[in-house]
Amino acid sequence: MRAILISEPKKFQIIERSIPTPQSNEILINVKAVSLCNQHDWKVNNGLYKELAYLEYGVPGFPGHEGAGVVVTTGAEVTALKPGDHVVMSGLGGEPLYQEYVTRKANLVAKANPTIPFEQLAVSELFGCVHRACCKVENYVGKSVLVSGCGAGGLAAIQIAKAYGARKVIATDVQENRLELAAELGANETINAKNKAAITALQKQGVNIVIECSGNKQAYQAALLAARDDFIVFAFSEGNIELPLWPLFDHELTIHNSKWLTNTDLQKIVDFIGTGKIKTEKMISRRCSFEEYPEAVAAIGSGEIVKAIMLP
Repeated sequence: MRAILISEPKKFQIIERSIPTPQSNEILINVKAVSLCNQHDWKVNNGLYKELAYLEYGVPGFPGHEGAGVVVTTGAEVTALKPGDHVVMSGLGGEPLYQEYVTRKANLVAKANPTIPFEQLAVSELFGCVHRACCKVENYVGKSVLVSGCGAGGLAAIQIAKAYGARKVIATDVQENRLELAAELGANETINAKNKAAITALQKQGVNIVIECSGNKQAYQAALLAARDDFIVFAFSEGNIELPLWPLFDHELTIHNSKWLTNTDLQKIVDFIGTGKIKTEKMISRRCSFEEYPEAVAAIGSGEIVKAIMLP
């Protein structure tokens, strides 16, 4: 089988490997679609991580961790899944995903409706991570929400907040095309963050919940001034940031952080996609082959990509 190998930053190749054999509690999956992670793929390929020690250069399939496929065989202990089932994978339970076949522990995949295209399911892992972050706040019903940043994570947060009953979702970004997509996916109001007067008015008005998805440190600070109850940090940003302390004190804000998803989050998102509460098709900007992976990574860096899908 074919697999992508990143042996060091900017060193990409496609290699041949043997198809793995599942252990008794595992399944073998034919990978049908994988989704590039805008942050991880870009930073891994350009050597931009400075604070992380767990990078896996030289491991076949790395850094793939978002994908969907079909069960080929199952281990002797597996009873909940069978050959032919459609499943969604994250980075949990097995090898990195940029290869044609992978094994996974059977309890660390999400079973999917077979009528949903693999491409639309492949982005579920990102949504699962956002879901875990959003669920740090227990109740959205009737509340106002600001989503700061309309990249892939922000577009996911908009849909999740709406799925959980948010009364109003406001989205901010500096790119008009991202704001247009945010409106298509459920945002009730969009504001270009370059519009200082509109941002100031939003800060004075306030919202119950802020979900920060931009990773931009100025955006963090601006969004914090709009929060009245909860501030959720989803986007990862290295280094330090100064935050205005008065809003934390004045509004008794709770700041939440979240690193990664659980398989429960993944299954919840797959179920939401199956019922139509979450839509991913409009977020797919590019489809490519393994050979075109470097070009897709470059397009992420230039801001052209919301989500790119690779078809092995």
